[in-house]
Amino acid sequence: MASPPEYRGNRPKSAFRVTRRPYADLSGEGARRVGGRWNSPGQAALYFAESRALAVLEVLAHLDLDAQLIPADYVIMTVDFSAIEDVSGWMEDGPSLPPSDAECRAVGDAFLGSGRTFVLRVPSILVPRASNFLISPTHPLIAHLRIEPLEPYAFDRRLLRSQKSEVRKSSVGSGF
Repeated sequence: MASPPEYRGNRPKSAFRVTRRPYADLSGEGARRVGGRWNSPGQAALYFAESRALAVLEVLAHLDLDAQLIPADYVIMTVDFSAIEDVSGWMEDGPSLPPSDAECRAVGDAFLGSGRTFVLRVPSILVPRASNFLISPTHPLIAHLRIEPLEPYAFDRRLLRSQKSEVRKSSVGSGF
């Protein structure tokens, strides 16, 4: 599977995830219980993004709560790949363009079941030419992945549902 040209041979030093503090771990339990774009229910998986900004967007795409209902315990979780960057073949590139949802799950499930590599780079659906990382929590290299200190994160209220409709009303004709 080919990755976009700018990523070939380029391996990340770290990856990011926005999550609630109680779920800031490397178990993959949430994805195992409910599944995701790149895994079926029953397959433990970890989802990370190549940047903090993309991690925020990935959460916002699924967050359907009014601003006042957003829990205050969100954090940015950063994992450091430096301990494994010299290990040959720790990452493989997935498809360069996102396939259908069913094909995404088939690709991810095959990756997770094979154990051949630790990380699968997959395309972001939200941001063209950006990448997310599907990490296998059952791969032996998980023991070498270092979690940086968690950073508290509060969503900017302008990005949240109840605020969006108010902003749209007040910015009509303003060019924004």
